Amino acid sequence: MLIMSESLYLGKGLHKVAYVHPEDSSKVIKIPYDPKDAELRQELSYRKARDLRHLESELLTRYYGSVETDKGLGHIFERICNADGTECETLGAFLDRQKASGWPDLKLARELIEDFMTKVMSERILTNDTCLINFLLQRDETGNIRLRIIDNVGSPVKIPLVYYWDYMTRSHIRRYLKRLKRELQENYKGLLKE
Repeated sequence: MLIMSESLYLGKGLHKVAYVHPEDSSKVIKIPYDPKDAELRQELSYRKARDLRHLESELLTRYYGSVETDKGLGHIFERICNADGTECETLGAFLDRQKASGWPDLKLARELIEDFMTKVMSERILTNDTCLINFLLQRDETGNIRLRIIDNVGSPVKIPLVYYWDYMTRSHIRRYLKRLKRELQENYKGLLKE
């Protein structure tokens, strides 16, 4: 059993609390408030379906399985940090900062969003999440930035055929991207090209 001391605490969301893995700082342990949490079951089911289909992704964090902790059953995921070890900025914080400053890096912001939307479709990522705190900007050794999805993947459907049939997957993703674009246009005027 792993002990989750307060020094390992990273933060909490609506469904889970996150800690740095005590034996491997490149991983994070997420512990759901409710072990039967529907969102967590949805995510684990989705990840299992992706594994069965041998689908790889640059956007999604890796999942390493579950572990017993002193705070309950935890799930181990890749920890997303910048190459220099610093914490990543959320897409929401980045866009808010850009908007408040008059879009000094508008080209970069547009490229990040366009690349993200392209990869969501090409990597067949299912998510309903438009909450921009679940997307992190990760900087590599050369300063290049890519977006990573850290939470809320999968679909809340009862029978997850959308996980296995590409036509249904693409249809779901197209609807999601339309909703994401609409929200970005409403909240960040001038970000997306009309």
